[in-house]
Amino acid sequence: MENVTGDPQLDIVAQRWPDITLAEAADVLSRLRHPLRALELLTRSGRPTAAGVMIRTNEGDVFIKRYALSVRDAASILPYHGFVHHLAKRGISTPTFMPFADDLGGSAPGGPIWATDSALTIGGAVYEVCAKAEGDDRYIDALSWDPPRTVSEAEQLGAFMARMSMAAEGYDAPRPAAPNPFQNRFGLFATADFDAAVKAWLEERPVVRDYLKSTDRHLMQDLDLHRRYVEKVSGPYGALPSCWTHGDPHISNFLWQGDRPSSIFDFGLADRNTALFDLVETLERNTIRFVSIMNGDDDAYCADTAAAIIRGYNGVIPLLSSDLALVADMLPVCQSEAALNWIAYYVEGTHRPQDAAWCYDISLMGHTAWFARPSGQRYLDAIRMAA
Repeated sequence: MENVTGDPQLDIVAQRWPDITLAEAADVLSRLRHPLRALELLTRSGRPTAAGVMIRTNEGDVFIKRYALSVRDAASILPYHGFVHHLAKRGISTPTFMPFADDLGGSAPGGPIWATDSALTIGGAVYEVCAKAEGDDRYIDALSWDPPRTVSEAEQLGAFMARMSMAAEGYDAPRPAAPNPFQNRFGLFATADFDAAVKAWLEERPVVRDYLKSTDRHLMQDLDLHRRYVEKVSGPYGALPSCWTHGDPHISNFLWQGDRPSSIFDFGLADRNTALFDLVETLERNTIRFVSIMNGDDDAYCADTAAAIIRGYNGVIPLLSSDLALVADMLPVCQSEAALNWIAYYVEGTHRPQDAAWCYDISLMGHTAWFARPSGQRYLDAIRMAA
């Protein structure tokens, strides 16, 4: 995503990695189990976590994504590839990932060449390939936290997310055991023994722990802001059944037909959480304009959009008042674990400590603080009353 506004907050989503070249794409596509010929580079996808490109081939358009092996490997990619295949079989329109040949070998700068099903490792990079999704990419230029343009789109977005959550049932792959920066999990801020859980979490993530120490952050003290929500969430959230979730249902990760989402893509933050977490993420991504809020406009939220998302979701999966109360309590801390986790990526993966500071100061602290202010309280009251 290009930071066309120049807002320093949006530097966090600026492109980090070198573009995929046509020659590089041709090499990757030649290694598919059913090889394709790269004919033309169509569009590039500017992303903070990976390089992406749409390529015209002899058999249609495909999308290639490249992750740096230093921050993501095949073992962390294949579980969400399996999730995508599961959803596609259950009627959710999403482009599935193409398998690579089984007999790959050789080496490249940085390491060997090998493939495991739909993940290809070449030297210091790992690749995935999928067909182009169906629909109108009308939000291709949307910035982080931009809302849908119409209430009708918002309602259909909510209905789509509910159907996807229903389709997720039965995909029982465990979440990847090893921590990595590309995870959007909700669990740390839903634990009864919160202090012990945070300390254990940090022990598993020494890069985050060392960053907090080197920058003289006082995490346990700062988390007093979050405890009121953790105390409300931990009991009821723990009683919910787990399932895989998309994790990043931002409006730009959907293609559209009319006022309905026709496809969903970009499952790079998928993980095992609960269905309600994806609803919370849909509200956080699409109804709270945090860039504007952090710039001083405390009323930059869209209560009508939130109500429409909930209305659409409720039409597919009925929501109780207790569900909405839990959603309201989760929202202030729904990105807190991810904010801490992303510190490792920006310190170790991109070597931009200023972005790690954004993770802590803005995403962890600033976003949660807004919910305690009058505008944030009005927003949460609207969520509780939405059904």
